[in-house]
Amino acid sequence: MSASSPKIAQVVCTYPPYRGGMGKVAFEYTERLRSRGYNVHVFTSKDEDVVDDPDYVHRIPAILSVGNAGVMPSLFNRLKGFDLVHVHYPFFGGAEPVIVRKALRQDQGLIMTYHMDATATGFRGAMFEAHKQVLFPWIANRCDRILVSSKDYYESSALAKLTSVRDRVEIHPFGVDLKKFSPEIEEELQMELGISKNVPILLFVGGLDRAHHFKGLPVLLESLKDLAQPFHLVVVGSGELKETYEALARTHHLSERVTFAGGVSDEDLPRYYALADIFMFPSIRRAEAFGLVALEAAASGLPTIASNLPGVRSVVLDGETGILVTPEDVGALQEAIELLLTRTDLREQLGRSARLHAEAQFNWEPLMTHLEATYKSVLEQQSKREY
Repeated sequence: MSASSPKIAQVVCTYPPYRGGMGKVAFEYTERLRSRGYNVHVFTSKDEDVVDDPDYVHRIPAILSVGNAGVMPSLFNRLKGFDLVHVHYPFFGGAEPVIVRKALRQDQGLIMTYHMDATATGFRGAMFEAHKQVLFPWIANRCDRILVSSKDYYESSALAKLTSVRDRVEIHPFGVDLKKFSPEIEEELQMELGISKNVPILLFVGGLDRAHHFKGLPVLLESLKDLAQPFHLVVVGSGELKETYEALARTHHLSERVTFAGGVSDEDLPRYYALADIFMFPSIRRAEAFGLVALEAAASGLPTIASNLPGVRSVVLDGETGILVTPEDVGALQEAIELLLTRTDLREQLGRSARLHAEAQFNWEPLMTHLEATYKSVLEQQSKREY
């Protein structure tokens, strides 16, 4: 790609070092597109000062913030001169100025990745519902392409009900680094954590903050309290709810069988997958629409016990790469854990299949080639329009 390659903007509500799926996908897209010669910039909300950002990452103060949503009207002018804008949705307060710009300047290509339905309760839930009814159709109808991570999630989402954009929807699964995450044996970390050598290890990876309340850790802890088989659970993640979850583990008399490892660097994370025998993914809400951590576990050769949720079941294949259970069903979760703890042969078989599934369906390189083709198609479509 030459120096005159198209200017592309990734617009996303969160971005690393914040831990979250949307930001992680935007990061992978940005870095992998830039390695292919594209001139890509990131526009995200500024929730903290990050000292080591590259010059193509722009953190913008919001005039009003609620959770990960931030009203950022300055995006309208900041996106001037970009040939294509790729917005990651939901981004309340960020998507709107992008769409206003598209409505006024149709020569700018616009792609949306629809990550998930926005769900909440109470006042926030009412606001989300109003947005879905009033603003979302207006937003979606102005996109040149709408990308979804799986057909399964799309067909059950609010997006599928918007028939006017069906011909613009494309399936673009997210990928995993198959070199970084691979089947390994990690004995040194097991010693560092003080876990007995012959005890099967369960692994949970997820944010322990209110934004990730749907990850289902309380359900997992409850399912473990009466297990007779030997096991040790390692919880990777940090956040303001960590102490609450630690107290819950004590309440269930699990303190000696659960290790809260805290936040783990990206460099060390593969060691934790290599440490484990079974990956736990007990999410309880549709906000879990894909499962990047389950994909990392699969690449690491681990079977996953996951909730049977749209999108998640495109990553975890029931009976092939793991076991799916009804969300929040403590008994079913406990039975699945007991099965894989007692059946070493089954969990090894599922783990091998998980790695093969990751290699066949979620290798980043062909997925990025697919994304690149979509970008070129939109840019070509824009060049042929008459204004």
